[in-house]
Amino acid sequence: MTSTEMRRCLGVIIMFLLFAADGFAQNSNDYRRVSLSLYGGATLGYPDDDNQIFGSNYNTFTETTYNFGGGVQYAISPFWSAELGYRYNTIKGVGDGGFETVIHSASLKNTFNFNRLYRRNQISEWVNPYLILGFEQDYFKYELGDEDASGFESAILGGLGVAVSITNSVDVFSQFEIKMASNGLDNSRRGFPFDQVGMATGGIRINFGRGDSKPLNLSPAVKKLTDAEYDNFIESTEEFKAASREIEAQRTKLTEMEEKFDESEKNYREKIERLDAFTKVLESRIDTLEYRLDNLEISVEERIQEGDQVLKSEVPAGHYVQVFAATSYESANKVKEIFHELLSDEFENPEDIVFVIERGRFYEVLVGNFSQLEDAQRAHDIASSRLSDAFIITFPRPLHLKDEYRGTAILHD
Repeated sequence: MTSTEMRRCLGVIIMFLLFAADGFAQNSNDYRRVSLSLYGGATLGYPDDDNQIFGSNYNTFTETTYNFGGGVQYAISPFWSAELGYRYNTIKGVGDGGFETVIHSASLKNTFNFNRLYRRNQISEWVNPYLILGFEQDYFKYELGDEDASGFESAILGGLGVAVSITNSVDVFSQFEIKMASNGLDNSRRGFPFDQVGMATGGIRINFGRGDSKPLNLSPAVKKLTDAEYDNFIESTEEFKAASREIEAQRTKLTEMEEKFDESEKNYREKIERLDAFTKVLESRIDTLEYRLDNLEISVEERIQEGDQVLKSEVPAGHYVQVFAATSYESANKVKEIFHELLSDEFENPEDIVFVIERGRFYEVLVGNFSQLEDAQRAHDIASSRLSDAFIITFPRPLHLKDEYRGTAILHD
């Protein structure tokens, strides 16, 4: 085979293997199960007539040549992988009459990973010795001058190797294989019923899969449990489940308590806001009353002695303006004096029309009486400019209020 033909053959093989490896890898998500290997190395010669246990044995002497190949490997289990591959090999006789046999082989190999035997040791993560057992289907062609022969033969092979993991994606390996092939590779069928081919190779293996996944042979080791260990495991599992259920129940209770707390907090906040608003209203009312009392400008020295009070007859019929009411006569009388001065510009007799009456426990300051409602309205406008609570009242009161004003009398100086 020429070098050009060899390169073409190798290129076709690599493309085929890459396509096959990628196709297999699509269903490998948990671990990297699919890998592509490329290798090359020496096919050992048979330099003397001593039979070699590890090496090559033919019916004639041969020299050391080369071989190369590749394959797609699928990890069936952490311990066992199967590989479909191809190998190109040559065998050359020594001396002037040296022949050349070219072998094209399709192979099925089983690889058994020994790192599983010491899986709990850290070295198993990057060093993996392995055993190879399989068979090959060979097409070989023998040539010596004008003489040639060819044929299809089956062969069995075995070997040992060691792989070193560089990353989860890349391994490098070295291996030695012995192949029991056709007895006609040197075109001489005598001696042993097979020709023995010894091959030492090295190569690279590319593992396909997700970026965070490992090759299957690096998966955690499986430990066989005794009955007692299994029972303890089941018991621990049940305890863990019970603890998990209890934690979930406590979490549910905590959630319910938080919801109730949030609801109570919301209700209390609304109540506080209502109380705060009511307090502000009361404070505003108190401020208004204090302001009104301050604006009355009542002198403390102006006192009206009770002996000066004169009880008059009942309030005559007519319209009045009530401007003030208090339980203290002194306060009512001071308001009366202020309105004497306030109404002096509008009415001729303010001292006569502004007076205090006693009704129950209250002393009320009235302005009146007015026979015309318009006059009462005019007095009301003046009074409400000073005290906004002033209002017009008419006597006699309706019948249903008769008892309210029974015994009402006019009081003045």
